[in-house]
Amino acid sequence: MSPERGVLAAFAAPAAAARAIRALRACGFEDVRAAMPAAYPEVMDALARPRSPVAFASLPGAAIGVASGLALTIGTSLLWHLVTGGKPVVSIPPFVVISFELAILFGAVATVAALLAGGWYGGRRRAFPPGARFSGDRVGVFIGGPNATAAVEILRAAGAEEVIDVA
Repeated sequence: MSPERGVLAAFAAPAAAARAIRALRACGFEDVRAAMPAAYPEVMDALARPRSPVAFASLPGAAIGVASGLALTIGTSLLWHLVTGGKPVVSIPPFVVISFELAILFGAVATVAALLAGGWYGGRRRAFPPGARFSGDRVGVFIGGPNATAAVEILRAAGAEEVIDVA
């Protein structure tokens, strides 16, 4: 498979990369991609990508875990008649540990399940041209398409260290 045609720029500062992405999107470039060693908030905001739905799976899983932990401990206490010496049979403080552990377990399982489902059924992202410096200390911005050469001036004006035409 031949590499995709476009323009690749390297930025030292995430703020400069975010400025370039905003300028490119304002000029009508739709196929703008970024590669960086960490998810910098300013670059992620400039890309305007929706938040991953995987993050929304943890809270319902944890809530189900808390409910299951309380149901398990309270149900066991009510069904297993023990002499408690005048103390209440259902006492919440000892049940908190079990509920917490099940919240962690169910939340983690729900997150992994959502991650696997998102990877299996989710949309595929387009590839980014390889470059080791983008996993180290630089932010890479790639503009794909046949008219990407018009973006060179915008990238240089935004503070790109290096602009390469990828064939």
